[in-house]
Amino acid sequence: MFEPKKLHPITIVFNILKQLKDIIFPFLAVIFLGGSASKWDSYYNIGIICFSLVTIIGGVLSWYFFTFHLNARELRINHGIFVKKKRYIPFERIQSIDFTEGILHRPFGLVKVKIETAGGVSEAEAVLTAISKVHAEQLREYINRDKNRLHSTEVTDDKGQVEGKQELYKINTKELLVLATTSGGVGVVLSAIIAAVSQFDDFIPYKKIFKEFQHFVANSIAVMTIIAFIIIFVLWIVSLLMTMLKYANFTVSKTGNDLIITRGLLEKKQITIPLNRVQAVRITENMMRQPFGLATVYLESAGGSLQDNEASSVMVSPIIKKGKIKKILEKVLPDYSLEEALHSPPKLAVWRYIFRNSWIALPAIAASVYFFHEWGWISILLLAILSFWGYVKYRAAGWHLSQKQLTISFRHLQKTTLIMRKNRIQTLDYKEGFLQKKAALASLHAIVASGIDGSGGTVSDLMTEDVKKIYSWYSYSKKEV
Repeated sequence: MFEPKKLHPITIVFNILKQLKDIIFPFLAVIFLGGSASKWDSYYNIGIICFSLVTIIGGVLSWYFFTFHLNARELRINHGIFVKKKRYIPFERIQSIDFTEGILHRPFGLVKVKIETAGGVSEAEAVLTAISKVHAEQLREYINRDKNRLHSTEVTDDKGQVEGKQELYKINTKELLVLATTSGGVGVVLSAIIAAVSQFDDFIPYKKIFKEFQHFVANSIAVMTIIAFIIIFVLWIVSLLMTMLKYANFTVSKTGNDLIITRGLLEKKQITIPLNRVQAVRITENMMRQPFGLATVYLESAGGSLQDNEASSVMVSPIIKKGKIKKILEKVLPDYSLEEALHSPPKLAVWRYIFRNSWIALPAIAASVYFFHEWGWISILLLAILSFWGYVKYRAAGWHLSQKQLTISFRHLQKTTLIMRKNRIQTLDYKEGFLQKKAALASLHAIVASGIDGSGGTVSDLMTEDVKKIYSWYSYSKKEV
């Protein structure tokens, strides 16, 4: 472990794929849709051959010159083909060591190791693309043991031994099926298909296809309705399968002061969350799950990067009955408490929620009536729908204050409950607009340090005296927390 080691040779394949990622679609288009023969064909072929050789050689050399090893209390990485680079990462800066076991890793018993450090914002501090799973476990165990010895933070049992791995939660088949069924991932699948097809803009005759499509629609509305239904159903099935593969074997375990999340069937992923980095607990309820009392629980962590937001907002329970969340928190974060009863905004605020959410419909209704006359009045349904949604957002809003914890609740598309410890709140402020001030109302905004821009939320139109009470609680005697 203390001698310089290379990554597994399969890394060459990953290096080549990484170089091809941004140009793979145009590259394939040139090969397969190159058009009729011309005098330039030989130059195209030579260019493709040269590009392929450079890519392969670059992948091999990147692997050959990449080494890593442990030295004293540092992880040292050397890499670079023409410009030699060295990166030294002290153990005390390492916040988490995560494993990913992809399709190409599993046949060889390999994992991808991603190392996150405090202050990393653009990307992971270090990535070991492919090393043996045994070696990766030894690496993590050694680093964690050294950090624990330095900070004296080991969790021990009655016999003085370091606490072993304790399984806290594992998703069952029924929960996985409900999760996949209510995930609403059709839009994600459709977006991926559109993004892939858009790479061939110059080669697909969209105008001709659109004209044929118009003619077909004009002559066969019933058939088009059936086709649309089939497409949506197929996308839903694909979304269901993708979700099940992603969250299969979802398990939450605790080892010492770390929480370990393991999930995935084809690609197995393991995420480590140091509990001392947790900034808040976020509970979300989407429109499909809320009527059944189901929710999703996240931990907002002081980590993450532009390329990997998952490290900052980590799901610890993909789907769970809301009544069981309190037990999960008692096991994972006993300092955090889920409050059952929140204080709602005053009744006089309900009309502000309704108007704020529905006023945009008024010009749309006016335009519809002007252009479509009697038929335009149907658009008044939009006003009713948006007004009802404003009332739903009012019903979702609330707050609760205890000695060392603030809980706020609000809704955008889904209802969110945010539980924050006083000493973890990074910013807390309130806003009084002109009309709010006349009605003795104010809005509360809270942020914790998580991800690039922080994580938080706003509860609108609370009583001014309540918002000032919360603000005073936050600003007074913080040093005692």
